Amino acid sequence: MLKVPEIAKGDENFWEWNPEYKMIFDKFYKRDRTKDKNYTSSIMWAFYYKLHPDSTFYNMDKKEEFIKEKFLKDPKFKWDKFTEQEELFKSTILSPAERGLVEWDETMMKRGTWLKDQEYTMENAKDLDTIIANTAKLYQLFTKVKKEFEEEKVKKR
Repeated sequence: MLKVPEIAKGDENFWEWNPEYKMIFDKFYKRDRTKDKNYTSSIMWAFYYKLHPDSTFYNMDKKEEFIKEKFLKDPKFKWDKFTEQEELFKSTILSPAERGLVEWDETMMKRGTWLKDQEYTMENAKDLDTIIANTAKLYQLFTKVKKEFEEEKVKKR
């Protein structure tokens, strides 16, 4: 289980708080040549802030940009350079219910962005209306996943 400081100061080392993850992220951890592995520690906390449902920033719009600029202090940071580590984070640190919630969230955000970008025309009106009508059904399923996540969280306590 991931350990997170109750009140983060911002300089906590992920690897000191969660030493067992050094084995899982072995190559990533060992490649880091910074003092105390601070570079990879920061990236791991960035994954937490981006992906973990308990993160303060989880529901924030444009959270990736916010985390790059405010936490990593690197507006040019490329998330896609760390896809392997991000997927490993999701599969090992998040519980099945948390993964389900994150996947639904990502899908619904992509869907919403795609829908906003569609021009409503006579040619596609019927299709868009169907998609919009189905959105309510998807949100019901999403609510179910979120409920399962909340129930799992209560059981852990």
